[in-house]
Formats: sequence, structure tokens, C-alpha cells
Amino acid sequence: MNNFSKEVNAVVTVAMRDIAVSLKSPSRVGMALIWPVMMLGMFGSQLSQNMGIHMGYDFNQFMLVGMLVFGLFFITMNGIASLVEDRVTDFTQEILVSPVSRYSIILGKIIGSSFMSYVQFFATIIVGLFIGARLSGSQILLLLAISPLVNLAAGSLSVLCIGFIQKSATANVVLMMLGMGQMFLSGAMIPINHSTGFMAVLSRLLPMTYCVDLTRGLFYGGSSGTMTMYAPAVNLLVIAAFTVVFFIAGTTAFVRAEKIR
Repeated sequence: MNNFSKEVNAVVTVAMRDIAVSLKSPSRVGMALIWPVMMLGMFGSQLSQNMGIHMGYDFNQFMLVGMLVFGLFFITMNGIASLVEDRVTDFTQEILVSPVSRYSIILGKIIGSSFMSYVQFFATIIVGLFIGARLSGSQILLLLAISPLVNLAAGSLSVLCIGFIQKSATANVVLMMLGMGQMFLSGAMIPINHSTGFMAVLSRLLPMTYCVDLTRGLFYGGSSGTMTMYAPAVNLLVIAAFTVVFFIAGTTAFVRAEKIR
């Protein structure tokens, strides 16, 4: 029990440090609030007005759910990039010599990095209401219940990338491109059910695709076809598989990179 308490304390300590750093950064808070206005309020509303009328369902709601998942995924991914910055200050060297599991340290980092994603989550809901999307209280609670899984999946993917990147500038560019690419190819804003050829294969290789599809499947009661591609159980299995693999492989690669530094 003592060892378990030690691991929990490590997770909480690392997470709280990242939350404190985020709150002290006006640019992070500002971006979390401005991003929904730019992407959902401006770009999203244009899509809805010019394309959504032909969908046969509430495109605003469809897009809002996708953007909520994207926000959770993207913010968490980019928050992990600070691991590379911590190398410069030797903070990672200090925490890695502590007598706790490396997985607890990385888990705490993912939890801390996901904090700002919830700021953007609620900002996105507010913007969604202004463009005509509607979510009930129970639907918001459902999205919140799924959110830790999305954060963990995003964080695991980001840690895997960071494990092979040594420079902070490179990490920021790689994670930004990976996140933005998934926004358009995962179905977060634009349906991808009828994609074919290379684009279909690429979209199925992206982790965010399954997070978006799982959320919509549960949100719409497991329906398929127009709004989702796979049953929630299939999406959950895929997400669990790549999260475990990415988390273990990413942590191993990151720790190895620190040891040979």
C-alpha cells in the first residue's frame, strides 16, 4: 500500500506542476479560449451554412462533438511537448532519478497536460451554442466521461513521438502537424465515411479517427452508417490497443533517450 501511495503521489505531483505552469501562461489560456472561436465559430459555421444543409442531420451538432474530441486530443498532445523543454532545464533528469515508476511520471505528465484541454472543452461548448448546436446536460456528462480515454490516447501518441525527438522546436512542429492533420482526416469536422483510396487508408491509421468515431457512436446511441463507421466496442478495442502500445513504447524510448543524453 505504501508503494501504491508513493506512485499516486508522483502522478499528482507531476500533474499539479504542469497545471500550475499552464495557469501561469496567458498564451496557453488565451489560445484555449480563442481556438474554438476561430475553428468552430468561423470555419465551422461556414461549413455548416454551405455544406451542412445537405447532410440530412444536424451538422452543427455533428461538428461540435468532433471538435470537442479534437480539442481534448490536440491540447493534450501539444502539452506533452514540454517534456523536451524539461530536458533543457534538466528537470526530467531530476524526476527520473526519483524512486518511482517511470510510467507514473509519464501518466502524471499526461494528466497535467490535459488540463487546458478542459478549458477549451467548455469554451467550445459555449461557441457551439452560438452557432446553433445543442447538447443536453446528459450528453455533456457523457462526453466528459469519455474524455480521460481521449486524453490518455493523445498523450500516449505524443510521448511516443517525443521519445525520438531531441529538440523542442522540432517537437512543436511535428506535434502541430500531426494534430492538425488529424483534425481534417479523422472526421472531426468533415465526414469521412465514404472516403476511398489513399485518403481512406490514411484516415484509418490515425488514432484520433477512432476516438472521434467512438464518441459519436456513444453520443448517437451506437448508430452507424452516416455518422459513424464502426461499433463502439470495435473503436474501444482499437483505442485500448494503440494506447497501451504507444504508452509503453513511448515511455521506454523517452527514458532511454534521457539515459544516453
